[in-house]
Amino acid sequence: MRNILFIAYPMYADFEIAHTLFFLRKVGKVKVTTTTVDGKHVESVGGLITTPQITLAEAKVEDYDLILISGGDGIETIINDSLLSGFLQNAHLKGTPIATICAAATLLGKAGLLKGKKFTCTENTFTHFSEVFEGATYTGNNIEVLDNIITAKGTAFAEFTIAVGDQMKMWKNDAQSSDALRFCKGEV
Repeated sequence: MRNILFIAYPMYADFEIAHTLFFLRKVGKVKVTTTTVDGKHVESVGGLITTPQITLAEAKVEDYDLILISGGDGIETIINDSLLSGFLQNAHLKGTPIATICAAATLLGKAGLLKGKKFTCTENTFTHFSEVFEGATYTGNNIEVLDNIITAKGTAFAEFTIAVGDQMKMWKNDAQSSDALRFCKGEV
């Protein structure tokens, strides 16, 4: 069974990753482990209380096939966390894919993982956190996939789901991927 580590934090945007988690579990049959930096439960933007199974300090990069991080209003509560930056650097160094949507791209920027690379997020996030994106190229596209890093605009839920599925090689064929995209966009 493949494993994903979801990094939650106060006021993370639960809605940005809902379809992604649905397809990862239903189609990809992955196990999702939730962590927070301090091991305490957090509340999402949508009011969901999320209880981590482990602390970030307990997480071992090599145990996971993908790191998933949602955007959200509380990104500033973790952006300067050195443990988190180090964890993301280690994941990247070991080739573990990292999938971020919306404001979570700031964590990649803070960890120095976007230098010399194209990335995306909402324009507001890019403007507000411009200093962490120094040396990176903001595209404004819905999705950017480079090597083992996925970044997405906060409104590109459908495209993000497909890109994560592609990264995890969970689509049987193009038809399944297309059906999933149409599902996420409410076209079925």
